[in-house]
Amino acid sequence: MILSKGIIRADIIASRQAITYFDEKQLRDIKNVAAYHLQQAAEKLIKFQIYANCSQISNRQMYTHNIEHLIAYADSLGFGVIIPEYIRERSLQITEWEAGSRYDFEFSVRIDVLKKTLAVITDWEHQIL
Repeated sequence: MILSKGIIRADIIASRQAITYFDEKQLRDIKNVAAYHLQQAAEKLIKFQIYANCSQISNRQMYTHNIEHLIAYADSLGFGVIIPEYIRERSLQITEWEAGSRYDFEFSVRIDVLKKTLAVITDWEHQIL
């Protein structure tokens, strides 16, 4: 399986648009959309690198949304995965955005955290793709 660059870019665009909408309209729940798509972009950037660099891949290790587990798996493969330190340090927090942003009615992420994460992921995407 190969992830398309377009689907990764679409997650980044969706998060950027949600952040812009929040800035303009102050609709609190739109930040959840941004958080979800940022988590998806991070997950896919790791998986993209694994698929591009490894021929023997464990489906059990790959079929997860857990960023921390994906980082550990990618590191264990030894191909030199590129992951920003910001993402490594916040892997558990970003992982929570996948489900929390869609199902937890009390879920909230500060807009400055979303903007910083978007900037890091955008730079990461340019480095990888």
